[in-house]
Amino acid sequence: MTILDRFKVLRGKLWFRRKRIPLLLIPAAWVALWLAVPFSIWNSPPFMLFCVVCTACGFIIRSRAVGMLAAEKKIDSKEPELNKVLPPSFPKEGVYARMRYPLYTADFLIWFGFILYVGVDWFVVGATLLYIVCFLIILSKEEEVMLLKYGEEYRQWCDQVPALIPKRNAIEHSAGRFSWIGMLRYESRNLAGMVLLFLLFGAIKYRMIHLAWGVSGTSLLIAGMVLIVFLFGSWMRQRTRKKRR
Repeated sequence: MTILDRFKVLRGKLWFRRKRIPLLLIPAAWVALWLAVPFSIWNSPPFMLFCVVCTACGFIIRSRAVGMLAAEKKIDSKEPELNKVLPPSFPKEGVYARMRYPLYTADFLIWFGFILYVGVDWFVVGATLLYIVCFLIILSKEEEVMLLKYGEEYRQWCDQVPALIPKRNAIEHSAGRFSWIGMLRYESRNLAGMVLLFLLFGAIKYRMIHLAWGVSGTSLLIAGMVLIVFLFGSWMRQRTRKKRR
């Protein structure tokens, strides 16, 4: 097998597992904090606020995309099976009129905020670079699949709409339909899970810096409420999948 063939195989495997790859950052972040020394952990309030804002911006973009896909019944476009990979037509309205891959932009911002929040200097640099490399490899496969499915029509759309950075003017395209219920069904669990991650790693960072657990009753109450939302979101998604079978 040639190097190019091996790269194509690797790219395909990464693309099929693109939802799970960012989850590897969680154990890696725990190891980074376990190996870190206190003075190498960034933990100032302005820095943590920036991390939260970065992740929040990612969820705003993602929610707009998911709500539109749910309204157009195209929410299954991220299923791994090839016969369910793409709907008959690609989305051109709403946030998709400003950028072709808003979900990829959103996921990058969400996980980049988490990487920064971990705050270990060498982990931030290494994890960011590795994530960008995997991100671009997966995106190249996504583009290949889109071109294979939609052909010249999608190639012309690529000339009009940027891939990841939204263009300012998209007035000529309609806002499209939006499903709040569909958005909440698919994103409530993701948002709750990320909040739990921030709370958990905030406690771990406090432990590594101050050598004591600084978990307050308020934090535990918030974590419990968010956990309920996470479990409820998981139940909603499982219920939706069973209905479609």
